[in-house]
Formats: sequence, C-alpha cells, structure tokens
Amino acid sequence: MIQDIFPKQYHVEYRTDCLPDPESHLMLCDRERILTIKEGDGLRLPRFSDVIGRGLSLETLRQRSRYLFAIDESRYFLLPDDTVSGLPSHLFSFLQAAELRQFQPRYEAFAGITAIQLWRFYGTRRFCGRCGAPTHHSDTERAMVCPRCGLIEYPKISPAIIVAVKNGDKLLLTRYARNASNYRRKALVAGFLEVGETPEEAVHREVMEETGLRVKNLRPFKTQPWSFSDSLMIGFSAELDGSDQITLQEDELCEAAFYPREEVPDPPDTGSVAGELMRAFKRGEL
Repeated sequence: MIQDIFPKQYHVEYRTDCLPDPESHLMLCDRERILTIKEGDGLRLPRFSDVIGRGLSLETLRQRSRYLFAIDESRYFLLPDDTVSGLPSHLFSFLQAAELRQFQPRYEAFAGITAIQLWRFYGTRRFCGRCGAPTHHSDTERAMVCPRCGLIEYPKISPAIIVAVKNGDKLLLTRYARNASNYRRKALVAGFLEVGETPEEAVHREVMEETGLRVKNLRPFKTQPWSFSDSLMIGFSAELDGSDQITLQEDELCEAAFYPREEVPDPPDTGSVAGELMRAFKRGEL
C-alpha cells in the first residue's frame, strides 16, 4: 500500500526547530497538485537546491517554509503556493494528486500525498470556524489555534470502512454513479463512519444502504491512511447473510453484482487497501 515504504521510515513528529538546507525537499501544492521536477525520463519531488538562485535565496525560502515530516534523514517542508513563480516549464510541472497512486519511488508518492493532505488542512484552517478570527500555528503540536476564542483545530482524518463481501467463491463489486464519483472502475462497498458509530456498524449500514444486502462474520483486514480524501481506511471481509437479491442505491451506484473469482479484475495499482482486499480474494486468502 502507498504507506508501505520499508526499509525507509516515516517520522511524523511535529517539530518547530527545523530549517531546510539545500538538500531538503520542497513541497509546493496548488489546486490538489504538487510540484515536480524532471529528472532523466521521469519526475521527482524537488529539493531546495533546485530553486535556489532562481530569484530566491535559501534564507528567503527558510522564512516561508514549514516543516512537515521526515523520511529517514530527508526532511520535507511546505511552501506557500505563491513563493515560487516563473520556474521553467521544461523542468518543473505540477502533478495531480491522483497520479501519485502510480508515482515511483513509493516513498516519494507517500510523501507527496501526505504533503497535499497537510497543505489542504493548513489552507482551510486559516480562520477560526467558531469566531472567524485569523488562526496561527501551534508551537507545540500540529494544530491551528485561534488566539481569540482558543479553538484548536487538528488535521482532518475521517474514518471510513471498505469491505469485501463474499458469497461463496463470488465477490460483491460495485460501480459508482457518474454524479457520485469520478472513479469508473469496479469497486468494493465503502463509506464514512457516522457520529457515534463503530466500524462494524458502519459495514452493516453501508452494505445495506448501497445494495440492500445483509452481511455476517465480519473480519478485520488492514487499515490505511488515505490522504487522497483525508481518510483512515478500515478494511474488512464479510460473508453474505441471507438473500443475494440486490437493491441498488441509484444515487450512489450504477451497478452492483457478485463476480466469480476468475472474473474479479486485477486492481490498477498496489497503493490501496481496496486493491489488497481484491487480490487477497483472488488468491483465496479471505
């Protein structure tokens, strides 16, 4: 999965004592995209050394940067999207967040989408949601603080379930309605937890709401941070309980059916828990 970057190690500790050096990674985001630089026939995430001297000094960049995290000894810093401009387009380009699912090496894909999630958080918490005052960064933790009313906002992490529903040697697959999602491939049932709901309760509710089916024998599978939607994905497998008659929730789905093991499509990438569940079913491991 996208967060599986071993033997490299992700260090998420919040620090205010770090300043970038020329070899630190520069994370510049704009409209759900992240800046990349061409290297050979591919792309990579830029370093400060790639932009120093292009109208900006390291000292200026340091003043505007914010430490995000580290992978091994490499540090990653966020810069406001108006910091760097006029970069040569034959070298620099923006990559859509969704394209990071296939980006290599894997640790840079993980770094890129994690940076986008934090950029999204900082950009939407510049003002207090309770009193409207401008917020500032906490000195002690990754949070935005309102100096007027004291409200503290933390990065958005929304728990969601995803479930592989089995009916013997068949797997329940769905396809989203066009007005519900841009994702066009076959997918597993998934959805966000509601207030006061356990993950297991969410599995039963989502499967019933989307397909009219009942499930039993829920088993935890794997969990995954999914920065593409500010989510924490909680994977399950489950068995059909009773009738296989599907009642489609048409505002969410355009298709739902049970597919034999040999007809379950290969997932397009190895980055998601959804793909892990589908591959595990195809191998007979669920």
